[in-house]
Amino acid sequence: MTQTKVLLVACGAYNPPTHMHLRMFEIARDHLQRLGYKVIGGVVSPVHDAYEKKDLLSSTHRCAMLQLALKNSDWIKLSTWECQQDTWSRTRFVLQHHQNQLNSVLNDCNDSPNKRQRRDDLQWIPDDLKLGCEKPVQVKLLCGADFLESFGVPGLWADEDIETILGQHGLVVITREGSNPYKFIYESDILSKYQNNIIIVTEWIANEVSSTKIRRALRRSETVKYLIPDSVIDYIQKNSLYKAKDNKYLYPEFCGTQPFLTPSPSDVNMDSPSPNTQITALTYDCEFQNKKNSEQNDPCVNVPVTYIRVEHISGEHIENEVHYAERLSNDENSKRSAIGYPGQAVQIISTPTGDRIAKQGLTRPACLL
Repeated sequence: MTQTKVLLVACGAYNPPTHMHLRMFEIARDHLQRLGYKVIGGVVSPVHDAYEKKDLLSSTHRCAMLQLALKNSDWIKLSTWECQQDTWSRTRFVLQHHQNQLNSVLNDCNDSPNKRQRRDDLQWIPDDLKLGCEKPVQVKLLCGADFLESFGVPGLWADEDIETILGQHGLVVITREGSNPYKFIYESDILSKYQNNIIIVTEWIANEVSSTKIRRALRRSETVKYLIPDSVIDYIQKNSLYKAKDNKYLYPEFCGTQPFLTPSPSDVNMDSPSPNTQITALTYDCEFQNKKNSEQNDPCVNVPVTYIRVEHISGEHIENEVHYAERLSNDENSKRSAIGYPGQAVQIISTPTGDRIAKQGLTRPACLL
């Protein structure tokens, strides 16, 4: 039985490329080869700069990052044809162009090796095709389940484009968590018509990494190590890409020399309370400390958290108390007003006499802008 030969083409912004973009090719090839196909190569085609998408970097940067990301792949290659056009190209024409170029190379397989090698300007053409005949080869569109569902958005796709993509090429769809592509195909008349040309590949190892989340993390100075290739990270840092000029999530300069994100209370190690004490909640009130601190006109006062709710358990009786300031006791004289900020936390320790003391967890408040 003759194997159907396939070239996988994936379109997208790749802003920036992630490990998930590359993994889609790998799991698709595994699945197709189990079905009896022969995958001869993969092609990444980044979208033109004219494509209207927020925060889209220039194709120069995106292609450079893709070159770095694909450096270790021996079968996935970059095609810059789409970026070199005068304007944005519809997906239908991107697939047709690559199919036509592929057919042209295959039709020249009877030419001399020297003539075939002179066609190496088409860098995305698999090396095996440049050296010998592998025809016919079908171009299939590799995409995620969200791309498939976009066919159901009114006015987004022309019917003739969907007919061409599905009828002449076909889809290889990678599932994502929470999606049901089989149900979506069943509920669409046009997708049901071409359901034999839609191959669903289940991604059993869930990975929700996306370029959008990567850009958000970079804007907030969070690490993206192990989410995108190290070479891409180096390129982003070297060229100062995806940096927000005004980041309201970081501390302002007057709150410290080193900005950092406000940690969650769960990020602070908490000492174990006494056996008869159970902490049920940490409650924060943002109010001015007192007249003295108000006169300082300083919104950033290094003081402990205002309130801590503690439950005393004695037999079946549970007594709720709300304690103020630094020392936790039933003595009203020890209670004094203080100011707390979201994100601050304290540590609870027990003294030999049974007193509970709140240790200040953070010395710098979260000054929200």
